Amino acid sequence: MNASILARPPLQAILWDIDGTLLDSEPWHQRATIAVCRLHGHALSDTDYAATLGVAFPELYARLHAARPMALTFREWADAITDLYLERIAEVEARAGALALVDAFAERGLLQACVSNSGRRVVEANLRHMGSPHFLFGLSRDDVSKGKPDPEPYLTAAARLGVSPAACAVIEDSPTGARAARAAGMLTIAWPQHTDLLFEAADHVVEDPAALDWDGLCGVAERMAAD
Repeated sequence: MNASILARPPLQAILWDIDGTLLDSEPWHQRATIAVCRLHGHALSDTDYAATLGVAFPELYARLHAARPMALTFREWADAITDLYLERIAEVEARAGALALVDAFAERGLLQACVSNSGRRVVEANLRHMGSPHFLFGLSRDDVSKGKPDPEPYLTAAARLGVSPAACAVIEDSPTGARAARAAGMLTIAWPQHTDLLFEAADHVVEDPAALDWDGLCGVAERMAAD
């Protein structure tokens, strides 16, 4: 039996990132962010935006503002981007296989919640758009003092679920989110959309999380007792 599996208790909860993991929403965030930045004097390119994958909005604003001060406050800037994103949210599609896996986890009796570095308005809109009844809540960047890669968002979600961090698995698409999950002591599964990303903090880097041995991960106690 894999030693990394034996080192963990049976899984009780799955914590999902949203943007880029559950939803193929990154292109829409990209368009909205670039449009607002260009409107206010920052010629942000697609390449520039790609380099910010996983960076929290406050940090991105701070970088841009340091390079060229904006007339907008952070909140005004973030709200303008959110407004543009929400105008097109009906066109955002779920990532292939993601919601089917959410249903499969629910059938196993696993608790599920979403943990995002996006603001509260985006998280709430994304949850409504997905329409899944299986997410107990969505945690936003506005709900914590420190966003990913700090472990606070994932530790807060585990505490809210009443589950030990070691009994949680996290599914993420970015190295920033994976670092947060690993720092929280959770099983960390990277499901990237971009093959050039380096995941030093992930337990598994997969093309399809459904292919993992969920029977083993969810039934460790019974298997250990039988050995």
